[in-house]
Amino acid sequence: MLRHPDRLLARIVAPGAEPLSLAETKLYLRVDQSTEDTLVSNLIAAARTIAEAYLNRSLITQTWKLAFDHYAPRHTPLPCGPVQSVISVISYDRLNNATVIDPGLYWLDAAQDALRFYMPVPRAHRVEIVYIAGYGADYTAVPEPLRQGMLTHIASLYEHRGDADMPMPAQAIALYAPFREARL
Repeated sequence: MLRHPDRLLARIVAPGAEPLSLAETKLYLRVDQSTEDTLVSNLIAAARTIAEAYLNRSLITQTWKLAFDHYAPRHTPLPCGPVQSVISVISYDRLNNATVIDPGLYWLDAAQDALRFYMPVPRAHRVEIVYIAGYGADYTAVPEPLRQGMLTHIASLYEHRGDADMPMPAQAIALYAPFREARL
């Protein structure tokens, strides 16, 4: 969950898969035995979480909710893209009565990962935008440089187990760089 003074971002549906399979990761690490499967699976999940935080992107399809106090700007950037679709935009009054905003009043600017309203959204106590983001439902949709960056990072984590202050490898950072989104 990410909180700013005027907005709150929360993931409400986690990804249903990882960008790397256990088999391909073990092959990259040159691990043959199954005794390391749990560790390697945990490293895959950790590397995805770190990559997503660094990139400010969703690698695998997941659902996010962005909530604003009082109003949503006419041009509303949607963090953790790439945004696939908008599920709903709901306005709440002070008594928590919900009003669904007509989808004809806004459109998804997928090129900029932003929601654009044709006219200003009326002031409300809270506005919530629920949307789906990620490259796709499984690893085949994730760009190869991001997958390679994760493998590089996992190899470093695997080799340096127990080192609490292990920085992300420079090679992973270089592979991630073209995909990194600026934080708002």
